[in-house]
Amino acid sequence: MQSTFIFGAVEVDVAGRSLRVERRHVALGGRAFDLLVVLLQRAGSLVSKDELLDAVWGRTIVEEANLHVHVSALRKVLGSAAIATIPGRGYRFALALEGSTAGPAAPPGPADPDPGNPDRGTRPRPLVGRARDSADLLALIASHPLVTVTGSGGIGKTRLAADALWTLRERYADGVATVELAALSDPALIAVAVANALKMTLSADGDALPALLAAVKPLDALLLLDNAEHLVDAVATTVDALVKAAPSLHVLVTSQVPLRLEHERVLRLGGLDVPESRGPISAAEALTFGAVALFDERLQAADRRARVDDDNVAVVLEMCRQLDGTALAIELAAARCPMLGISGVAARLDERLRLLRSFSRSTPSRQQTLGAAMDWSHGLLDAGQQATFRQLGVFTGSFTLEMAVRVIAVPGLDAVDCVDLLAELVDRSLLSVDIGGAPRYRLLETGRLFALAKLAEAGEGAATRARHARILREHFEQAWHDSWLLPEALFVERYEPDLDNLRTALDEALLHDPHAAIAMAGAATRLWRWLSLHHEAMVRCRAAAALVDAATPPALEARLWEGMAQVSGELSHSTSRPAALRAAELYARIGDARGRYLALAHLAFSHSGSGGSAPEAAAALAEMQRIEETSWPAALRLFGRKIEANLALGDGDLEAARAATRARLELASACGLQRDVNAALGNLADLALVAGDADEAVRLGRSLLARLRRRDAATRAMVQGNLLHALLAQGSDSEARIAAAEVIDKLRPLGFMFLMYICDALALLAAREERWPAAALLLGYADAAYAAQRQTRELNEARACEEARSAVAAHCSDSEVRTWLGQGAGLGAEDVCAIALERHAAAPRLLTR
Repeated sequence: MQSTFIFGAVEVDVAGRSLRVERRHVALGGRAFDLLVVLLQRAGSLVSKDELLDAVWGRTIVEEANLHVHVSALRKVLGSAAIATIPGRGYRFALALEGSTAGPAAPPGPADPDPGNPDRGTRPRPLVGRARDSADLLALIASHPLVTVTGSGGIGKTRLAADALWTLRERYADGVATVELAALSDPALIAVAVANALKMTLSADGDALPALLAAVKPLDALLLLDNAEHLVDAVATTVDALVKAAPSLHVLVTSQVPLRLEHERVLRLGGLDVPESRGPISAAEALTFGAVALFDERLQAADRRARVDDDNVAVVLEMCRQLDGTALAIELAAARCPMLGISGVAARLDERLRLLRSFSRSTPSRQQTLGAAMDWSHGLLDAGQQATFRQLGVFTGSFTLEMAVRVIAVPGLDAVDCVDLLAELVDRSLLSVDIGGAPRYRLLETGRLFALAKLAEAGEGAATRARHARILREHFEQAWHDSWLLPEALFVERYEPDLDNLRTALDEALLHDPHAAIAMAGAATRLWRWLSLHHEAMVRCRAAAALVDAATPPALEARLWEGMAQVSGELSHSTSRPAALRAAELYARIGDARGRYLALAHLAFSHSGSGGSAPEAAAALAEMQRIEETSWPAALRLFGRKIEANLALGDGDLEAARAATRARLELASACGLQRDVNAALGNLADLALVAGDADEAVRLGRSLLARLRRRDAATRAMVQGNLLHALLAQGSDSEARIAAAEVIDKLRPLGFMFLMYICDALALLAAREERWPAAALLLGYADAAYAAQRQTRELNEARACEEARSAVAAHCSDSEVRTWLGQGAGLGAEDVCAIALERHAAAPRLLTR
């Protein structure tokens, strides 16, 4: 290894770790000195960034920015020409060494291209996650003289276009060339910029366009005009003239807004692909999606030892979703990870407009931060467009055209003007349109955060949020009426897309408009129930109920309590009962027979399972039958058939229970309420088991599971629980164990609703497997749960309980059984599930901790 290097007036003594310039010692940091030695040892050759990081920092994890800092320090001492940067690849020591053949540089080649040659250039960084977009763009360029790639700021338009130019660089006799327009502010200079990119000298003294058109006429070339949005009208004029003047010239434009030329073909670039499912996914599978692949590639560029793996993939996926698959945002987030960690960056995404910034000097200033990228796009809008954009920030998720027009309040503009403004924002890629039957619009999440910041700056936040809340209140009050008239599938299709906006509006109303909050919470309960969002519904309804006072309109309060009674009826009868009582009283006071009928149904249901035909339930049903009218919607009347079936079963009248359940099924089918259809079919399977026909109960249960939609999670869990009981009654214990694991998986995301009703079956399974402590613990939990709800077991649950209890008593002492039953009463849901699925016969781990 050479120990001394001399170049010009500089002497580097490697062994003595000293640097002298004109015979004077110059202090240099240890890392910078090591970096210099590595470059000197390979003078004249490219040394990659990774090689330098490995040689100088070893296993220490550092950001690439540290490398830039030390190179800058060396250039200050040695002169700017001493170390050459090879863009995107690394560095090279470029001065001649005494006694060495290493010289300044070889002629420009593939590793160090001549930036002035329009048909040669630095090979762009490999394109990640855009294979389909790349193929579509190349096909458009081949078939059309003018192609514009549009998309929001930072989405990756320039990267895609640069890759296309590199791919096609040999296809055109006169090569390819790029015109960077971002820094150009004078439209008159566009023609000059094009001529410069094509290495042409124009002799025109005034307007350069005629001379340019004459010069390009014979060209067979591909020309890229990059970042045209701020000069779009002038660019359109120039490009239109170019493609008409030069038959063999192809023009590619990147812009946030199309040029709107007749012969233009537009490729709208969206975010990189992210998995839609929120379920578990492996890193290997996630990396097949463009957003994750780009994050991983940039993460490794920032920290060569970092990877997307199975431990962090869930966090990475959520980050990519929140960043809308936007390439710039993903790259900036990955670059921050060496400093903050992946979880640290994810936790700070709400601050993304300031947090996510580039440390690369080659990054254009408008893309140094997400905020700068948004500022660039926002600055191109006129005052009306800016006002529209910031006011749309109050929407969370997607929204309809009608909602947008109603929330926008710009002086002097009417509804037609607002529609035109929305169209402009769509064209400028600041507003996206969801594909579907009725068009819905949305701001990308980063754009929404920027819009909200601008809304606050303009002092319009409170008024705009109030309009948004008012619109959502009216929308969901209409939803309440529609829920009795529309088939379930159509109702959910119409109203589920507004769930995020409902949440936002409800949060606003809870703080500033109590009556609106009460109205929205009550009106949305049908949707929450059909989406199996029972726990969210209860949290939000309780928050609204806390705002009820003497000034609250009785109709709003009654609807809120009725909704709470319905939703909580599948969670806790002790919660549902007082809510149903209050709703019934209020509906009676205001003379609303339909509302009272519903409230009485919930009241009767809350008393079912209390042993036989509970007097309160029977009285509520009698009142329901008295006021029911055949003209009422079928969706309302089926509540009466449900209660009739429950009470008949409590009285032991199996045939009456079946008849009422079939009537409920007929009504539910007639009005398209699929959830109630499924519930009635599940009840028929349960009744088959009550009648002792386990085979029929299993057949009906499996048939129903096969037809259930994935959306109806609560009904699936209920049916799976009934099937577990039926399989045990059939003697299919091994299949019952599989069913037990499946039903527990379904109950966990539902907050373990219905767990009480399957605990006896889980206890019986444990007893069949001779896991006596487990069986007793599960029985103890079930006993305590039924007591807390003031319910008694229905017949199928009682049978399973009795068999399990008898088996445990036959094999264990009374003292052991009492101890385990007592311990079971204090278990949590997760412990119950873990004990239920233990396979060995020894005491569960819970007891031996």
